[in-house]
Amino acid sequence: MATDFESAVSARKTRLQELQRDLAEKGARFIQVHMPEINGVFRSKTAPFKLSYNGDALNGILYCVAHSDGNPLPVPVFAGAISNDDNGYPNIMALPDPATVRHHGWDPRFASVILNSFMLDGRRCGLDPRAILLAQEERARKLGYEPIFALEYEFGIFHADHDLMRAGRYRELKPWGHSFVNYDLVRSADYQSFMAEFIERLASLDIGVASVVTEYGYGMYEFALAPKPALQAADDAMRAKLHLRELCAEKNMVATFMTRFQTPGRESACGGHHHQSLWRDGKNAFAAGANKLPEVAQHYLAGLLARLPESHLLFRPTINSYRRLDRGAWSPEDASWGYENRTAAVRAITTPTADAARFEHRVPGADINPYLSIAAMLAAGLDGIEEKMTLEPAAPGNPAALNRPPLPRTLKGSIESFAGSGFIDRVFGTEFKTHYVMSRQAEIEAFDSWMAAQITDFEFQRYFIGT
Repeated sequence: MATDFESAVSARKTRLQELQRDLAEKGARFIQVHMPEINGVFRSKTAPFKLSYNGDALNGILYCVAHSDGNPLPVPVFAGAISNDDNGYPNIMALPDPATVRHHGWDPRFASVILNSFMLDGRRCGLDPRAILLAQEERARKLGYEPIFALEYEFGIFHADHDLMRAGRYRELKPWGHSFVNYDLVRSADYQSFMAEFIERLASLDIGVASVVTEYGYGMYEFALAPKPALQAADDAMRAKLHLRELCAEKNMVATFMTRFQTPGRESACGGHHHQSLWRDGKNAFAAGANKLPEVAQHYLAGLLARLPESHLLFRPTINSYRRLDRGAWSPEDASWGYENRTAAVRAITTPTADAARFEHRVPGADINPYLSIAAMLAAGLDGIEEKMTLEPAAPGNPAALNRPPLPRTLKGSIESFAGSGFIDRVFGTEFKTHYVMSRQAEIEAFDSWMAAQITDFEFQRYFIGT
């Protein structure tokens, strides 16, 4: 019997060969090869243009790399089972997905592709976030539904100062734009031309941008992507973040998707809201009219809410994520929902047309891995449908008084809920769960280690003359 890797090579080889010939004729000379790692960014390399249709080697340690390669501590990786001292940090295997091959319209010398990963024995790698999401997408299709997602990201843009950045003095960077006004076209003289170029670049990659706006806060902006099937939506989100950063670098600026870079209570934090619906036979299965939900949508939403506390770690995965947790700033604190209710975890949108009916999941920050967050949401919603879960009443306003299930308020609390979840075992597998818990515990250990080496401003101001 063929291995997972052999089957994938057989299914993809002809199409990759066709794309190799076609793009070479169109001027492609270089290829950006992207591997999605668990922290929600691409690890990429640039090479002379070649689509490796028989597979290629992939360094397994890329699944064990800490955020920013461990900065500010000299610990760039954690010892996961896939790559460590005991096994010698081996390579695994990778194969390009032909559905992700893109020719870069703004620089036709370049193309790009996204990989799937496999173990040396040919098994699908249990840490591959694209494969995890694809399994849930295929599950939805077996039930007769096409899952459609669209992500919107809030983010910051700052003028780059490489000396400050090398010194870790990010808080001293100057934000791009002179005000913190929402929906403003003249925050800076080059704002409209910059965003037009960003939209055009993504369009050449078949990524639609629904809108770009200034957000409330100095240096704060938001883009909303057009809806796509689940896996494509995650691919689009990853590419959009990368190419925004790339464009910023060309303009001597830097973008951040850190969830809160301002003091809590001031200006906006960076959300990563997920819009989602199920479609059947070309029609929106969530449509029923204003402030109404059909039965399938009710079950799906009930599943989203039921699984939310135990999957919370995937929506708020970093130390910084919990600086954003604030219902007063429209960042949810419990498993609640309501029609057009931005204070709830899930906002049900039922207007202005049937095609627009969808759920906006407002818990995630901009620091998520979109493959993992979409997989968790879709799996939860499908559980709701299959188990015919009952939906609680909508919250008409602030749901604080309704005593909905609270969400963990710390990274440690989210890890504990995640680690004890049978739902996570079933959807993501025990190999992934163990590895992801280890990666998040490494974040806590790194933060605690750094804090232990500091004397904080709090201590000076409280104790210098007060003891």
